[in-house]
Amino acid sequence: MAKPRAKKIIFTDLIVLVIVAVALAVSMAWSRDIELALGLLYYADADSVSPEDVVVIDGKAGAYGAYAAADGDYPELKLHFVDVGQGDCTIIELPDGGTMIIDGGDYAQKYADAITDYIEQNLPADFEYFDYAILTHPDADHCGSLDNVLRRYPARVAYRPNVEARDKNDAAYVDPGKADLTADARYKTTLAYRECIDVMYAATDAFTPEVRVTDPADDSQTISGGDGENEYAYTFYSPLSHKYGTTSTVDWNEYSPIMILEYRGFKFALSGDAEKKNEAEFVAKVEAAKTDGITDKYDAFTDDYTVNLVKAGHHGSRTSTSQGYLDAITTPEGAKAAYYIISCGLDNEYGHPHPETLDRLESMGVPDENILRTDALGDILISVTADANGAYSLCYGDKQTEQPDPPITPDPPITPEPEPTPEPSEKVLVYLTLGGIKLKWAVVAWSCYAVLVAAAIVHAVIVANAGAAADGGRGGKRRGGKGGR
Repeated sequence: MAKPRAKKIIFTDLIVLVIVAVALAVSMAWSRDIELALGLLYYADADSVSPEDVVVIDGKAGAYGAYAAADGDYPELKLHFVDVGQGDCTIIELPDGGTMIIDGGDYAQKYADAITDYIEQNLPADFEYFDYAILTHPDADHCGSLDNVLRRYPARVAYRPNVEARDKNDAAYVDPGKADLTADARYKTTLAYRECIDVMYAATDAFTPEVRVTDPADDSQTISGGDGENEYAYTFYSPLSHKYGTTSTVDWNEYSPIMILEYRGFKFALSGDAEKKNEAEFVAKVEAAKTDGITDKYDAFTDDYTVNLVKAGHHGSRTSTSQGYLDAITTPEGAKAAYYIISCGLDNEYGHPHPETLDRLESMGVPDENILRTDALGDILISVTADANGAYSLCYGDKQTEQPDPPITPDPPITPEPEPTPEPSEKVLVYLTLGGIKLKWAVVAWSCYAVLVAAAIVHAVIVANAGAAADGGRGGKRRGGKGGR
């Protein structure tokens, strides 16, 4: 009886070994997810690891600059102004391969679908996440569908307004970033804003997002990358107040930052729904910079400074894109040559863009073909692209604007340099090691399986020996009994 029992136990062990082997083999298809979940693959500071230890997955290596540029010699900048009706959504492909989304349209599934469909059709097939997400202000036509987009394509670094999210039906709810807001921050109780804020902070299997409260006084918030002639900078210049309006009459639009992206001599001014007060504060800061003797980023706005594209504030409302603001960021000739993006819905109830805004542009000599409206054109793509000889142009459709010559400016006065603000360390994927061996899932899984096989062999030997001993003992007793009779 012992031998059949031993064979049954050994056969069971073999079946278990086969099942485990099949399960491990199948698990290799999800090895990256398993490695991240177990901590075998983790994010470390780029300057603390050797380049050969960095893990590259489908062109990705680390937190910033997720995808390698399509052409290392002539990297391209693309600005996608996505048609989301009476709302805003801009997607930027940076020259170093990084990606950014600014706002996400209104609170309706059709706008979330419009954005995700656009991403699927226009970004790399293996696109998984944004390097940066910027919510300009808490109105629903800007944050309404951003939460849905970020659930599918989360952002490693997010910027939010200095506005607390609250739930008027749940006093226990706490804004996940409340500690980073100013003590006098206003609050908003809409579901659209609250859901957007919650998603910005939500950790994924791969990373925990870093969320920053937009603050132009913090120069470390400037987004930059590339090197040499391929350097780019994305700089925040407003809002210059922590709060706007009163508790009962808050103009949420004023929280929108004025931002300028620069690459290869081309400049793009983006401003969400910034209105008169926000723009006036910015203009005053620019004017003060000309005489205050302080060296800061507002010194860039000299009389020769001009942008090549202006995204009209607040969908072309009369209360935004003021003459003072335009004069601060353009020269008269530059203003005529610039493109003006207006994101608005067809036949919208607000009458955007307002006639006053269009009249203002006309009085500056801006041709109609340079006013690009999503209600008339749908999605709009602007790029900074090089030809075969490496000469860069600003491109819209078949129109090209040549790269401007850098302005000749006098040497600035010598002033003591401020202590540099350390930039957030770049993160890269690396494997946990043991004795110099990278602990990949395949190594860990099959090493454990080898131990399991060895244990099964030992178990089989013990079972077999025990069975033989049992049979031998019973045989000896039977022989003794016969001799007695």
